[in-house]
Amino acid sequence: MKIMIQNETVRLEEVGQLYPAAIIRYADGTVTQISLEWYDEMANNDVELLHYAICIHYKEEGREPLVFSYEDRSKLEEAIGQLVSQFRS
Repeated sequence: MKIMIQNETVRLEEVGQLYPAAIIRYADGTVTQISLEWYDEMANNDVELLHYAICIHYKEEGREPLVFSYEDRSKLEEAIGQLVSQFRS
């Protein structure tokens, strides 16, 4: 099965992980992906939200993950809805 995200085709049989995330920067400058749940429950003034993303990690070791960025939560949720529609069809 193939899915489309931001005009890029992804073959699901090659995907190890696919998940939404918040991309944040800690006060020390470290940038990382965190779960939406962690961001919603634990984020405070020590972290800066850079953007939201759908992240794809491949099964094949050494293959660079894909990160599809979204400027706000509503755009991320819209993209997740589009993915769900593709899974159902």
